[in-house]
Amino acid sequence: MSLQLETPEFLQVGLGVALDLIGVYLKNYEIDKCDYVLDRVVPLARKKGGTWLIKALDKLCAVRMKQFRAYDALMALKEIEQLVPFRPEEGWEFHDIMYRNFAWCYSSLDEAEKCLEYTRKSVEVKKTNGVPATWFDIWDLGKAHARLGQKTQQREEMKIGFELCSKAGDIHRTAEASDRIMLAKILSNVGEVAMGIGDSFFLEDNKEDAKEWYEKAEDPLRESYELHVTALGPMKPLAGWQAGTMAHCMVRLERYDEAREYLALALRVECTKDSTTNGSLIELIDRVMSCHQELGDMPGLAECIPDLEQGLRGLRQRGWDRRERDVFAMLLQRVSTVMLLADDGKGQFIGKALTCLEEAANNLQIFCGEAAQLEVVPEGGDDEVELNFPDNLEDEKARMKKKKFGPQVDNAGELLQQIRSSIKILKVSQTGREPSSPAPAWQEEIPEASDDGLRAAKAEVETSAESTEDEPAPQTNGFQEQGFTPPPAPKAPPPPTTGFCDGLGSLRDVLREVGRTR
Repeated sequence: MSLQLETPEFLQVGLGVALDLIGVYLKNYEIDKCDYVLDRVVPLARKKGGTWLIKALDKLCAVRMKQFRAYDALMALKEIEQLVPFRPEEGWEFHDIMYRNFAWCYSSLDEAEKCLEYTRKSVEVKKTNGVPATWFDIWDLGKAHARLGQKTQQREEMKIGFELCSKAGDIHRTAEASDRIMLAKILSNVGEVAMGIGDSFFLEDNKEDAKEWYEKAEDPLRESYELHVTALGPMKPLAGWQAGTMAHCMVRLERYDEAREYLALALRVECTKDSTTNGSLIELIDRVMSCHQELGDMPGLAECIPDLEQGLRGLRQRGWDRRERDVFAMLLQRVSTVMLLADDGKGQFIGKALTCLEEAANNLQIFCGEAAQLEVVPEGGDDEVELNFPDNLEDEKARMKKKKFGPQVDNAGELLQQIRSSIKILKVSQTGREPSSPAPAWQEEIPEASDDGLRAAKAEVETSAESTEDEPAPQTNGFQEQGFTPPPAPKAPPPPTTGFCDGLGSLRDVLREVGRTR
């Protein structure tokens, strides 16, 4: 006989099973399923209160970290901090983990000083209880110093971070030789920090020292990638992330053939995982297009189109087209650009590009007009777990929530005009005459924006001095165990080298094999 969800029997038995199930889903990267369970479990845990609520909020925090939603994870941690019934001296293990999670959240929110503060708290709570610092603490301190140095442009601070991360890797390699994934994460940070130091030299036009640090980054990054692939397989999110990080290094070393292969795999993983976002895909698409431009291989972008179409389907299924209509429209514009560049004048992708642009225009029309406020989100599509906050946290809550990372649409009205112009041009190219056919049925179902909304959008276009896409907002890493953000490759890189043997046969084999099994 099944248990009813509201009965005391379920709260006693089923709640624990549900929380364990979330842990299983997390281990298998099934983040959407975690969300479904959380929507039901957290309200039930609130009814039971005490330890059950703390456990549920802890799972909520872990899921939000995996979704790169650092603000939501931070708010869950703040509530946990208020609920903990014992002091750090009475339960240092719990506070150690909690402080580390705080450090990750603040790092992802570009709060480098707060990140270092909580990292030190994690070390101090152990020291107070007679527990020596571990390689994990050395690693955390290294990431925090590197992140602070990156934000404040202090190279020596970044070098401290590099040395600490390197030391942590050396200790871990001996102390816990069987834990290959953790070693891979540490090595990735070592390489990322080295790239950041190299970029600091590059921006001073010191290309010799910059190249030296880029070369220092290559070996740990490559070993990290190989460890991830060996332990998890090439299509797991961590392996895809590391492929993208390797591509950063290859671009800095002007080895664009290798960068293209790593980016292809990173894009494939990003488009298939269920924790991707509009912004992460936009940034990856920009990197892919830039790499193909360096190689003079725009038709080669055609290989990316099936992956991008799959990525768009996944985002729609998870409601990202409704949650961020403007950014999703920007993503659709990027995808249409990839299609047109890959088309190379043959006309085979024009229809698909036009469909993307029409969907983008409709999303922006809703975003700009009254429909953005009146639209009813389908039931179950965008439910959020409710969190409770004490009054003294409201100021910080408001300040953090205003932070935005990744690509943002600064001027939706201008972007809408650009897209409408592109639609008109593509329709003319298809028919050879001005378009006069009625709008498709799916478009007619979208309510028109109000005159006031369109006038406001037009005024916004007239007063804006900057392009929507010129300078996307800075992005932080958002990677759960990594607190350092590799900066984008310096602008205007030297021309690519030629005749370079990249030795990426095995990686290409992986891509071909994955393609055959799709």
